[in-house]
Amino acid sequence: MRIHPVTKNKVGSQKAAKAKKESKPSPDDEEEGAVDAFLTEVESELRDEQIQKLWDRYKVWIYGAMAGLVVAVAAFQYWQGQVEERLTQQADSFARATEQLVDGNPDAALAELTAVVEQGGPYGALADLQRAGILLEQDKLQDAISIYRTLSTDSSIDFVFSDLATLLWGIHGLDSEDPAVLEDAIGSLTDPSNAYSYSALELMALLSARRGDLDEARTILEQLLEDTNTPAAIKARAGELAAVYNSPLGAAPPRPVVEPDTTMPDSDNQAEAP
Repeated sequence: MRIHPVTKNKVGSQKAAKAKKESKPSPDDEEEGAVDAFLTEVESELRDEQIQKLWDRYKVWIYGAMAGLVVAVAAFQYWQGQVEERLTQQADSFARATEQLVDGNPDAALAELTAVVEQGGPYGALADLQRAGILLEQDKLQDAISIYRTLSTDSSIDFVFSDLATLLWGIHGLDSEDPAVLEDAIGSLTDPSNAYSYSALELMALLSARRGDLDEARTILEQLLEDTNTPAAIKARAGELAAVYNSPLGAAPPRPVVEPDTTMPDSDNQAEAP
């Protein structure tokens, strides 16, 4: 008896029919699907109801927080505008003071600089240093020293300004200020990482000599002379001072003549005493 082979098309039709028959959901499956859909809908409604309740309870606080945020942003923008306006006014006043100095009107320049100082900030500190320089030119040494002393202890300004003020306080107060007080103030400037470290060490040697401690003065000067990074001008003065302190008389030399300088130190170079 000959058996006819089943064609591939016929086999495929049988499999498709079987799959179609198997994919048809049963009544139980339909009921379970309907229950799941119902539960999902109920859960969604409950969630929406909870959100609505939370909103009703906390909407006042949410509105308040949003309003507070808007007010805070507006206040910050206002403050920023005020700062920019103040800086512009200070810059203009400082420029006018510079023009007054060039024109030979130091009193008018002092008035402009005083207005800048009253508004504080970096421009205020710079204006104070400039004021002290003008006062020194007018032989008002104690007034200038008072400005330097105040700036040196002002924690609200950048250390660049306070360090320079401390150094200038030491230089111009060498004859009149308490050496111990100056040494305490200048001591922090001798740190190698400080831009004024070499000038501060030179000043510490002078203060030691003023206290009568020539040995300490010689030790500091020797340190400056041996350091290959000591600026040439400071090393030259250190050599001269060391020669005087090593002389048979061992007397301290006259106070060195210095000129006030309000320039800021370069971050990559050591600054010298003005």
